Amino acid sequence: MDIITGLAVSRFLNKPLRGKSMSIFRPADLHECGKEDIVWVRSFTSENLKLLETCRPALAICDRETAKKATISTITSDNPRLDFIRILNNFFKKALDVRIHQSAIIEPGASIGNNVKIGAFVHIGKNVSIGDDCIIGSGVKIEGKVTMGKRCVIKANSVLGGQGFGFEYDEHGNPIHFPHLGEILIEDDVWIGACSTVEIGTLGKTMICTGCKVDDLVQIGHNVFIDRNTLIMANSVICGGASIGKNCWIAPNSVIKEKIQVGNRAKVGLGAVVLKNVEPGMVVAGVPAKPLKKIK
Repeated sequence: MDIITGLAVSRFLNKPLRGKSMSIFRPADLHECGKEDIVWVRSFTSENLKLLETCRPALAICDRETAKKATISTITSDNPRLDFIRILNNFFKKALDVRIHQSAIIEPGASIGNNVKIGAFVHIGKNVSIGDDCIIGSGVKIEGKVTMGKRCVIKANSVLGGQGFGFEYDEHGNPIHFPHLGEILIEDDVWIGACSTVEIGTLGKTMICTGCKVDDLVQIGHNVFIDRNTLIMANSVICGGASIGKNCWIAPNSVIKEKIQVGNRAKVGLGAVVLKNVEPGMVVAGVPAKPLKKIK
């Protein structure tokens, strides 16, 4: 592994280094760090300062107050966690071997872009298009008309394009399935967690826009629209036809009722059941979900 220095990190972030330029071998948590590590500190507390002074890591990415009081090498940041993430991606993240596992099934007609990694036991249907630099985890199934942009990540055992749960009773009381003949459109830089499902549109499309991140064990119903940079946490259920705006936060175990509209920048609290439309910038929580405050 190449030796990383504090000066190299400083140049990468384009932010001044305070103290000596030490060699860095590992990223570490503040509570478990050593003298060859790089850490991050979100904000000043006496406990954080004590840990820095006791463990004395090679470099800390930290807030201004912590940087002033620490005697180790520091780089001041307005968002230490974000800069630490950038450092991890640039200096420490291992490059993936670009390969398609021999057990993967890719049906004739499927379109696979450049530098795509496909794991073991993946099944990709004939009408699927996957953009450049995507990562498809083991056991994923993608079927139907699914178009995926660049740099998407689909974690293990997720299903994209399966038939939705739509039924109508006939005159004898038997539930008859509504065939889903639509499509799924996934734009660039979308993350879909393990064991999640995205149902194909009935006659239109299910759409997940650029930069959205979906956690593990999430159910996204048919014809759902999720706008840019929205985060959806684990075990959430987005029912068919619901629309979620840009930069929203949907907390774990939330349920969004079918055809509900959630406005831009809204936040849905832990375990909330959303039965009514949510205004832009509104925080809602509870069962049923009720407005708590509006984000300025």
